[in-house]
Amino acid sequence: MANELTNDEIEELVGLNDTDKNMLKARKNGLLLTDNQVATLERYGINAGNVKSTEELIYLIEEANKGTWDDEYSELDYLADELSQRRYYEETKK
Repeated sequence: MANELTNDEIEELVGLNDTDKNMLKARKNGLLLTDNQVATLERYGINAGNVKSTEELIYLIEEANKGTWDDEYSELDYLADELSQRRYYEETKK
């Protein structure tokens, strides 16, 4: 049986322990994205620097995710949900 990874080991593998890579940063186009999010987008051939809005970025993520054979919740699904939630809270009148 394979060794089970601890939560700390999993976080280290996916880069969650690197605080600087998980901080939101304003990009040249005005979008707030972490370095980890940008790296994920680049792995799927999405250039976040070429989009003008969060909505456009979410659309590109959904388009890139369409042809996948994997029925499981993917990292692109997670990223699209994360961006949608942030957009909702930023645009909700308080």
